[in-house]
Amino acid sequence: MDIIKNPLIKKAYASPSLRQNIVNKGTMFLYCDYAGFASRNVYGAACCTVYNRTVNVAAKKLPVDRDLGSNYGEMLAIALGLETLIAELSERQPKIAVIFTDCSRISRILAQDRFAHPQNEQGRNELLAALADLNRLFPDVDVQIKYIGKHKHNNYLHKLAHNAAREAALS
Repeated sequence: MDIIKNPLIKKAYASPSLRQNIVNKGTMFLYCDYAGFASRNVYGAACCTVYNRTVNVAAKKLPVDRDLGSNYGEMLAIALGLETLIAELSERQPKIAVIFTDCSRISRILAQDRFAHPQNEQGRNELLAALADLNRLFPDVDVQIKYIGKHKHNNYLHKLAHNAAREAALS
């Protein structure tokens, strides 16, 4: 993506904490987000990938026919991030990949074994399987899924994913 033309990338590059992620050669950062419009019954997911002075955004409309909750949607966004990561790892060689999500419950969902909502169990199982596949294909890459927390505010890279998820849902 052209750093000069996108205002959010320009703002990210101007922010010292985000610029260090953009120019980093050892760690790939992926910002994942989900957007759902239950009243219109449309949903989207996106992932902003940042590595070695490149910023790319992948987004897709989700084939969901009803609102299954934001936790499930965020897991679908992380799954898109894992798909994107696998494609990127075939060309790039980071030592670490950090996947950021704004789902505060993600670490609990990945660790729990009983669920009140079956879609969360299904999403968790799909994420664990995708992580196992990624680890089998690229065992030397340390993949971490982290809650973005308070770093979400004024994070223009996450905003890129957020906007792309909304656009994908509404397209």
